Amino acid sequence: MTQLLDPPEEVSAGRGARRASTGASRPAPRGFRPDIEGLRAFAVLAVVLYHADLGVRGGFVGVDVFFVISGFLITRQLVRSVEDRGVRSLPTFYARRIRRLLPAAAVVVAVTVLAARAWAPPLQVRSIAVDGMFTTFYGLNYRLAVEGTQYLHQNDAVSPLQHFWSLAVEEQFYVVWPIVIVLIAAIGRRYHRALLTVALAATVVISYRYSITTTAHLESWAYFSLHTRAWELALGGLVAVGAGPLARMPRALGGLLAWVGLIAMIASAFIYSDNTTYPGAYAALPVGAAALVIAAGCGPRRGAERILAEPALQCIGRISYAWYLWHFPMLIIAPMAVGHSLNWAGRGVVVWLSLLAAIASYFWIEDPIRHLGRLNWQGFVTGFAASATVLAAAALVLGNLPSMVGSGEATHVVQAASASTKVDKEMSAALAAGVRITAAPKNLTPTPQSAAHDLPAADSTNCHASFTTIAQGACVYGDPTGTHTAVLVGDSHADMWLAAFDRAGKAAHWKIVDWTKSSCPAARITVYESTLKRTYTECDTWRTQVVARIGRLRPDLVFLSDSENVVGAGVTPQQWSRATVATMNAIHTATSTTKVELLQDDPVPAYDMPSCVAEHLSAVTDCTFPVSKAYSFPARHRALAAAATKAGYPVIEPRSWICTADRCPAIVGNLLVYRDDTHLTNTFSAWLAPRVAPLLTTK
Repeated sequence: MTQLLDPPEEVSAGRGARRASTGASRPAPRGFRPDIEGLRAFAVLAVVLYHADLGVRGGFVGVDVFFVISGFLITRQLVRSVEDRGVRSLPTFYARRIRRLLPAAAVVVAVTVLAARAWAPPLQVRSIAVDGMFTTFYGLNYRLAVEGTQYLHQNDAVSPLQHFWSLAVEEQFYVVWPIVIVLIAAIGRRYHRALLTVALAATVVISYRYSITTTAHLESWAYFSLHTRAWELALGGLVAVGAGPLARMPRALGGLLAWVGLIAMIASAFIYSDNTTYPGAYAALPVGAAALVIAAGCGPRRGAERILAEPALQCIGRISYAWYLWHFPMLIIAPMAVGHSLNWAGRGVVVWLSLLAAIASYFWIEDPIRHLGRLNWQGFVTGFAASATVLAAAALVLGNLPSMVGSGEATHVVQAASASTKVDKEMSAALAAGVRITAAPKNLTPTPQSAAHDLPAADSTNCHASFTTIAQGACVYGDPTGTHTAVLVGDSHADMWLAAFDRAGKAAHWKIVDWTKSSCPAARITVYESTLKRTYTECDTWRTQVVARIGRLRPDLVFLSDSENVVGAGVTPQQWSRATVATMNAIHTATSTTKVELLQDDPVPAYDMPSCVAEHLSAVTDCTFPVSKAYSFPARHRALAAAATKAGYPVIEPRSWICTADRCPAIVGNLLVYRDDTHLTNTFSAWLAPRVAPLLTTK
C-alpha cells in the first residue's frame, strides 16, 4: 500500500502552482494534493475498521482506492523523471521506492513472525514464517491465490501477514510499468504521452475484463492476482497522464465530480460485504469513484477537498502506510496472546494500539530513512538489509518450531482388513482407551503438522473432484480385478471413507469406485459455495452426471454419504432428507438392481483437532468431545435416518466405530482420529476397514 510522498521540490512547486492558478485562466496541475492525503486516510480507515469488524462491512474497497492513488502518483512521478533523465531515472526510482517501503515493512514482518512463534498455535507458526519469506520477495499474493482455491485450505486460519498481498500486487506492477514508460519515451518521444494513454487504456480494458471473467469462476485468483488488479493502478495512471487537460476542467463540473466520487466511494464501503462477489464488476464503483476525486482535484481546489483536507485526515493519510502495515498483524496476534477472541471493545483497543505503533514507525523508521541521502546504491543496500532481516527472523523461527512429539509411550493398535470377533473386541477396547489418553504417544500417526495432508488416494487425482472439476475417470480402488463393485458417492465426507473401503475391498476382492466432489452433496439440492462466492453450478452438473454413470456401471452397491454441514441452517431437516432420498431414488431407478445404502455422517469435533492436540500434547483428554455435541444439526441427522429407512434404504451409523457411548476420542492408540474439524485422517479411516468389511456383500 504505497504512500509515496511527493519530493520536496514537487511540493513547493505545487503550492506555487496553486497560488499562480488563482487568477489564471489555464491553471497547471497541482503538485502537493491534500485531497489525495485525505483519500489515503479514507482508504486506511476503511480497511482497518473492516478488519476489526467495527461496522464497515465493505472496507476492503480501501485497497482499491490505494491502488488508484498509487497508479496516479507513481505514473506522474515516472513520466516527469523519464522526460528529464530517460532510462537513468529507473535506478533512482527503484532505489527510492525500496528505501521508502521496505524498512518499515521488514520491521513489521520480522516482529510478526517472532510474535507468532511466541503466541500463535503451534500448527500455524511454520506457515506464518513461510508467509514472511514470501513477503520479502513480493509473492504472497500468489501463495494466497493458490491456497484459496484448494479445498484443503478452506478452513485455514488467517495469516497475520495476509494483508501484504496488496503490496505484492503493486510491486509486481512496478517491475514492469517503469520499463514500459522508458520504452515508449524512447520509441516516440514526441508522442509518448499519447502512446502512454493508449497503453494505459488497453491495460484498463483487458485487466478489467479479466477481473470480471476470473471472479466468476476463481474468485481467489481474481482477488489476489496482478492481471485482475492492474486496471486499478492503470486507471490512476490514466488520470496522471491526463492531468493537464483535467486541470482546465470547469470549476462547477470538477466540484460535482469530486462530490459524486467521494459519496460513491464512501457508499461502497458500507454497501458491499464479504458476500459480494469481488472484485469483478463491483470493483468499478470504488475504483471509478477514487479516480473521479483525483481527476477533479487536478485543477483548483474543489468543494469536496474541504473535507478531505481536514487536519485529522491529513495526519492519518500521512501515516496510512504504517497503519496499514501494523493493524492486521496486531488484530490477528492479539487474541492469540490473550488466549481468547476479542469483543468489539477489545478490537477497538487493538486498533488504537496499532495506530500508536504506526505513529512510532513513521517517525522512527519511515521518515528518517526516507531522508538518508540520495545515492542509488544506498537505497539498494537498505533493501538488501531489510530483506535479510526478514529472512533471518523467518529462518530463526523455522529452525525453532514448537515440538510436535508427544511424551507418551509408543503404542500400536490392531491392524486388519476384515472383521472377526477378536478384531472387533480389540478395536472396541482401543476406542475405550482412547478417551482416557492423557499424553500423546511419541509415535502418533499422522503427526499434528502432517494431518492436513493425510488424505485419501483419490484427492491426488480428479477422482475426488475439486470445485470447478466435473469430469472424472474410472477411479477404481480395492481389487481392480474383483467381480463385484461398490461406489462411494457424495462430498468429501464420502471420500474420507475410501481408505477403509479400499483396504476391505482388496481383502474381499471388490472393486471400489470413488466418485466424490468437494463440498458437493449427493443430496439433490443446489448449494452456495462460500469459497467461490456463488451458486455451485458445477455440483448440480456433476451430480446428474454421476447418477447417469452409475446407471451405466450397474454396480452391486452404492454408498451415499454427505457432510450434514455442507448446507446452512436455512435448510430444514425435512428438506435435507427429501433431497437425499431423491438422489437415492434416482440411482435406484437408473440401475434397478443396485442396492443403495446411506452411510450417515461421522461425529465431528467442530474445532481443528490437530491444532488442539498440538497444543495439548500432555493433556489430550482436553481435545475429546461428548457424543451429545457431535452433530451440528442433530435434528437433521435423525430426520435423514428416518426418511431413508422409510424409503426402504439401509442406514449405516458409524458413530460407534469412532466414539464410545458418551465420548469421542482425539487419539486411538497411536492414531490421530481427525485431520481437521470434521474429516477423519486417512490413516484412521484405513484402520476402520474391519468395520466396513461386512458391508461388502451381495446378500
